[in-house]
Amino acid sequence: MGLFKSTKLFCNVASHADAVANSLMSSMRYDGYEVAGVKLPSGDWDISIKKGDLFKAVLGLQTALKIKISPAVPHVYVKASVGIFGQQVIPTVLTLCVWWPFAIPQIWGMIQQNKLDKLVMDKIQSEFNRLASHPVTTRVID
Repeated sequence: MGLFKSTKLFCNVASHADAVANSLMSSMRYDGYEVAGVKLPSGDWDISIKKGDLFKAVLGLQTALKIKISPAVPHVYVKASVGIFGQQVIPTVLTLCVWWPFAIPQIWGMIQQNKLDKLVMDKIQSEFNRLASHPVTTRVID
């Protein structure tokens, strides 16, 4: 696991990436999280997850657990990291320069303490297993 992210490779499941992304968003909403997600032109999914006091608002921006689901046929890379809720490009640049270096360690610590990154990775693993009808091989990427 890297300093402020965790990345996993899910083997031979690229055809299920869209279904897993949609299932993750639905499941997290059902669990009471605020979720925003978009499929990018590259085929990657950019998903933001936040709930209550776990994430802070600074300069009017909400931080979130960011999930990137990236099909790389035949595999899928899933990366969990700290980011800005949704996709707000211009304010994000200001935040990255001023506030971000101080906030990332605190927010990532809260995410790990609440095990939100593990919860998300477990939900993704479960859904890939269900859709593939067998346990999917994974590898943690540092």
